[in-house]
Amino acid sequence: MVSWSDNSEESGYEYSSGGSPIKIPTTIEDPNYSGVDDEVMVMCEHGQPAKRHVCFEGISTGRRFIACGLDEASSCGVVQWVDEEWPEHLQNALHKLWLLYEDCQRANRMACLKHSSLVHNLTSQKNKLQETYEKLVEDVNTLLDTQDNIHKENEVQQGEHEEITPPLDNNISALKEQLGAMDAKNKELKQKVDQLKSIQVAQGNVIRNLKFAHLKEKEKLSTERRNLEFHIADLVKASDKNKRKLKDIKDICDEERFVI
Repeated sequence: MVSWSDNSEESGYEYSSGGSPIKIPTTIEDPNYSGVDDEVMVMCEHGQPAKRHVCFEGISTGRRFIACGLDEASSCGVVQWVDEEWPEHLQNALHKLWLLYEDCQRANRMACLKHSSLVHNLTSQKNKLQETYEKLVEDVNTLLDTQDNIHKENEVQQGEHEEITPPLDNNISALKEQLGAMDAKNKELKQKVDQLKSIQVAQGNVIRNLKFAHLKEKEKLSTERRNLEFHIADLVKASDKNKRKLKDIKDICDEERFVI
């Protein structure tokens, strides 16, 4: 806790006392409440002027506090909260909003992991099909080259080797049968490739839908966050107004006590 001195003329700096350092919570930029307070100077355990911050974490979102001005590695922690804890109903609302935000983030991470796994599996299947297709094309080309070579050799040696014509014809027939089988396999592979393309199109639609849902959820959270910031700003204004009223009452009481 901070020690507040009654005699500000002797020293404008006050030091925090005892206790273990507290981790400074996440903050939000507020141009109306930042930097060092020139009216009430507070110094942390390092002897440095403490800086003003507005919390943006958990049920303390929107509360103002004074914290050590050094970086996180050297910080001695929060010096003192300026605002009291929010009412219980507001704490419950803040807690629920943060839970909704965390659930949304968790759902997005799971969707991304699931999508990555699907893409990996589809890519593996596509690569395997591509390898099979390329091997079949190579085999077909080899068979076609072999057939062309056989025809050329037959034309050159037809007159001299009439006795080998029937076996060659049989080989050609067998090769044609193999080519027919290869054509059937090629058609089957083409169907699989078409199916894979359809899967890729469906995958693109899923990705677009996920992005659209994420953008809608992000816009919803942004709207809720703005409304919450407006609500917090109203509460801070009301708190400042009450503090001013209390100060006026205290001044009146001090004057009456002085008169008496």
